Amino acid sequence: MRVGIELASWLSLGVGALGAAQSNVPWPAIPKPQSVASTNGPVYVYPSSVRKGLSSGFANNSANSDSALVFQSIGDTYTLDYGSDVAGKPIFHIQVAEGNPQIEVKYTEAFPGLLKAEGDGPFAFANALGATFRVETFNITKTGDLSGYFIQGSQRWQSIKLISGKKLVIQRAGFVSSVDQSPLSSMPGYFASSNSTYTYIWALGPRTQQLVCFPPESQTSTWEITSNGAYIRGQKPATTARVVNLSNYTLSFETMIDRGGTGWRVDTEIDAIQATGPICKYTSNPHTTGHITNPLILVVLTSEYPTGSFANIDKTLLPPNTLVLGRGWSLQNQTSLPGYVLDKFPLKFNVTEKTWHTIRTESPGDDTYTVYLDDRLIAHFNISSYGISDPNPYIPGGIYTSFAFGPWQDQAAYVRNVNVTLSTGENVYSNAMTSEDVLVEYGVQSNTQYVCSDSGKRDRFSWLGDRLISARTVMVGSHQGEYVWGPAEEAFSRQVGSGQIPINTLFSPLDAEGSLIRTTNVDPLIVDYDFDFMQVIYDYWVRSGNDTFLEKAWPRMVMATSYALSRSLDQKTQLFGAPYGSTGTPLSGEKGQALGPANTVSMIIGLERMAEMARFIGDNAAAAFYQTQAQLSRTAIDSLLWNETAGYYAATLGGTGYDLMDIAQVLLAGIGSEQRQASFVEKLSALRVQAGYINGTRFFDTPGIVDVYYMSFLLEGLALTNRTALAQDLLDATWAPMVNRDRNYTGGYWEYISTDGTYPGLDLFTGMSHFWGSYPTVFLSEYALGLRPTKPGYSTYLFAPLPGFKTEWVHGRVPTPAGLIYAAWGYNKQGKIVMEITPPAGLQGTLVPPFAGSYSVGNQQGQSGNHIIAGGATVIIVQE
Repeated sequence: MRVGIELASWLSLGVGALGAAQSNVPWPAIPKPQSVASTNGPVYVYPSSVRKGLSSGFANNSANSDSALVFQSIGDTYTLDYGSDVAGKPIFHIQVAEGNPQIEVKYTEAFPGLLKAEGDGPFAFANALGATFRVETFNITKTGDLSGYFIQGSQRWQSIKLISGKKLVIQRAGFVSSVDQSPLSSMPGYFASSNSTYTYIWALGPRTQQLVCFPPESQTSTWEITSNGAYIRGQKPATTARVVNLSNYTLSFETMIDRGGTGWRVDTEIDAIQATGPICKYTSNPHTTGHITNPLILVVLTSEYPTGSFANIDKTLLPPNTLVLGRGWSLQNQTSLPGYVLDKFPLKFNVTEKTWHTIRTESPGDDTYTVYLDDRLIAHFNISSYGISDPNPYIPGGIYTSFAFGPWQDQAAYVRNVNVTLSTGENVYSNAMTSEDVLVEYGVQSNTQYVCSDSGKRDRFSWLGDRLISARTVMVGSHQGEYVWGPAEEAFSRQVGSGQIPINTLFSPLDAEGSLIRTTNVDPLIVDYDFDFMQVIYDYWVRSGNDTFLEKAWPRMVMATSYALSRSLDQKTQLFGAPYGSTGTPLSGEKGQALGPANTVSMIIGLERMAEMARFIGDNAAAAFYQTQAQLSRTAIDSLLWNETAGYYAATLGGTGYDLMDIAQVLLAGIGSEQRQASFVEKLSALRVQAGYINGTRFFDTPGIVDVYYMSFLLEGLALTNRTALAQDLLDATWAPMVNRDRNYTGGYWEYISTDGTYPGLDLFTGMSHFWGSYPTVFLSEYALGLRPTKPGYSTYLFAPLPGFKTEWVHGRVPTPAGLIYAAWGYNKQGKIVMEITPPAGLQGTLVPPFAGSYSVGNQQGQSGNHIIAGGATVIIVQE
């Protein structure tokens, strides 16, 4: 069975459509959502094109997609193009296998990843119930179906190379899908335009959701628990939170290498956001020079590589019988996930596979480490001698460290009987590693809740604040509220006594101890996400009308807001005052400190949304407090940060400089007078590049890229203030390149884009199915089409298209709890705007015409100003 999404057929739907198909309106009939039969059993996805060799020149040519892949010589390679991103476990239907063939399989979103030894990975960022590595090797011992173990999170391109054997025939290769493959035509939300680019941009939202939002039990565990212990395949080492911040101790465990090697970390940050320290692996490279503040030791023990080992082992990186010491996230660089090999310690004896060994790692706490294998000393080193630099001060590391297990790419090993003993002789940890509880302890259990990631392939944490954009995309597209309230419940379930909610968290269920440690460990990072999260809940409530969820969550929301205020509000200035890299002590407001508008506005909007929800709940005291604090901070921005001479809100107190997010947030919150806002918007021109705008003066501005997350905020700010020309120009510049049907097309939103708009912004690191840049789906429904709620559940709403939006027509469906609103507008043959809306009964809309002058409503002529729309009947408006 092939499941695919073909936008051309989606656009052509007309059977059973609503809306006008009459000759006096410019738009075609609006299709109804199409019903789709439920699928029992696995869903398979197969490439749209297959070709021998490495080539991207045949994209979306289906003529050869069903051809068998015939490998007759070592090095024979096929390229598989799926046309757009897919996700799942790879499957190969083997027809002929002669001479014990082995294949090397690569995965990538952007085609150039196939030209790299490591594909577009590795992604050692999170234990994310998916593959860390984007290259897998398979040993084929028989005909029939062969399936991979790990989920590959998101990829358009795949290559298969014969690296060993005599002959191999793969009848077909594809994926057992791990994500929803329902056609977009079945979703309640819908948007189309005479400008098909906008139609395709809108569709990126629901497809990205399918690639990054997962129902319970859909993302499988990455470890297997057996009677022999935990069977762990090559991946980012997974960390326990059972014992933390150990000092002067010995970690010991038994391991049996099944294939290639075994791996572990000591003194490693739990769920690391900053991996500054070294990594140990059993296998070398030159030293560097400096000093380390927090070692992150990873060790991999490689075997002797017996006959039958994978033919593509990188023996320069991982020699047999060797301990390799490295630094960072892994042994290989991946853009902002740096990894370096620091040293190699060859062994003078063979490390046998299929044999149990005992490993001890001693960490006395003085930067020295000693490793023993079966009581034989195999490595001793002083980490400070390798000259490792200090951590990035803007990305604070966690406060808790522990140990972790996970071999390197294509390796696999058992781990059992883990013990940690202090220098006093006290045993503080003992685990046979044979209980299913181990999966929860190490954060690698299959998800039990609805979860949403930022990205399909890499950024597979459940991030808190990035949903400020994506949660609204869910509601206007699929209207699957479980992908908003589900991740929210997941976050609240990991809230700690201080009120803190984890700004990012694993998909795996966690026990109480794991939640406490893992949540607290991200304490210094991105406090403003707590305020963004309150906005997420507000936005969901307004679009869903789910009062029950709001009432249930309210006490935890109050706790989270109190925590965020205590960590961020500078009492002297009333501005957001928690600098990145601090220990949480509020700033005192001296000149030049980073108290710019952007984070303060996040706090203001979060507090104002909390005030509105508090009034609904009946918590009037809380409502008054939140509203008062929000107003104090509004006044503070306007009085303390406005630079009268330069005409902008400064990024620092009493200082100079501004950036794009400051401009966007000032517009979103309506800070200051219209004259000040207009002056600030004029500063955008200095940040303009071909694909949108660069960030400006912020410390996290990355040269050569446009941050699509920030563009989403700016697009909303421009739309909210009716700056239509700027908004449409931004839409065309930043998002139109994502729908070009070239080799970079994925069918999803990108995380970053190059400043010239021709390529993903952080090269192969870029998530090209990344939900945080999905605001255009909301913009097109709520501003281009013009349907947006003003009270919860759309009980009242606006039909208010942006004045001056350049298109011949737009039409669409917007889901509400009462049913679908069908709406359209465009220019008739006389060049006048015609508008049509069919809302469900029980809703009251307000028409805000996108033009000056009079209009007719049905037979009633000479209307002007706003018009109230009753539900249950079609209303047609014609400009006079």
